[in-house]
Amino acid sequence: MALMSHNRMKTFLDKDIDLFIELLQVALGTREQLSRVLSTHEWTDLYVEAERQAVTGVFMDGLERRPKEQLPQKDFLLQWVGISQMIESNYAIHCDRSRTLNKLVTDAGFRSCVIKGISVAKYYPNPERRQCGDIDLWVDGPRKDVMTWLNQFKIEHQVWHNVSVHIFKDVPVEIHFHPGWLYNPFHNSRLQKWFEHVKAIMLGNIDSTLCVPVPTVSFNAVYSLVHTFRHLIAEGVGLRHIVDYFYIVRSLTEGDREEVIKLLRHFGLTKFAGGMMWVMQELCGMPSKSLLVKPNEREGRFIFKEIMRGGNFGHYKTFNAQRGLLSRMWVMLPHYPSEVFWIIPWKVWHVCWRMTHKY
Repeated sequence: MALMSHNRMKTFLDKDIDLFIELLQVALGTREQLSRVLSTHEWTDLYVEAERQAVTGVFMDGLERRPKEQLPQKDFLLQWVGISQMIESNYAIHCDRSRTLNKLVTDAGFRSCVIKGISVAKYYPNPERRQCGDIDLWVDGPRKDVMTWLNQFKIEHQVWHNVSVHIFKDVPVEIHFHPGWLYNPFHNSRLQKWFEHVKAIMLGNIDSTLCVPVPTVSFNAVYSLVHTFRHLIAEGVGLRHIVDYFYIVRSLTEGDREEVIKLLRHFGLTKFAGGMMWVMQELCGMPSKSLLVKPNEREGRFIFKEIMRGGNFGHYKTFNAQRGLLSRMWVMLPHYPSEVFWIIPWKVWHVCWRMTHKY
């Protein structure tokens, strides 16, 4: 059943959303084929939206599974193939730079773990088609010592949880002292204690293919949801976040699932998780038996609208930047009040922290 009528969808996206969802499900393997042959104009619209959502490479999987009569015209298909090859090349560069970065950090006397990026792509059937941005490395060590080592490079931006540093010419790098956070101080305290509790395991979990330490799938099932939730609150999320979580959840064992559900409840994320489950069921075609919690349709429709309105990380939203934070808080308040209430106090604390540490 369609998520919404074409006329309703035009309020924030001028294309046939049903076709986009069909192509997504074909790419994910939860649907056999499209319901009809598409016109060149429709294929163009789908391609543009795939770019907005940073899933162009993922959709290539769907094109490869289609009967010849359901493919776009040859010139357009070759263009899509070319973009996918660029994404694959970029993935190879990220893998190489991640290994180099891990060795640099190890030689400096610190342990580390690659988070997000290629560590999530490993769950995809074709990891090289997941679009990667920067390299995120969780580093274990006293902040002062790590910063002393990093000073040999160009420090571009420093906040409480990470540092943006220029190490490679072709790939941005973020060094994380904390993988993530929640604005609610009570939930965040629990989250940070959990990070510390599992850190040693994550930093020692070397992937045999990537040849670098990466988190376990159960860690990613919690951390990826935390990461997506924070981006939804602060700026916006795109379809790539959803596809990431689809493949992560699908990779969980029954034992993993029980632990993950318990942790999501512990961190106050059950409501958001319910919304994500609805999105993955309706948008991605995930079967009910694979869902972590009961789908929450109200939150799911809200998340879905945010995904389609703003694109990847909300980069395609149009609003007054000066009022962006307050507007965002106003939109999020009815849905996640316990998190939104603490945004301003957290930001005030963070400004004080940066001033105290002269960052």
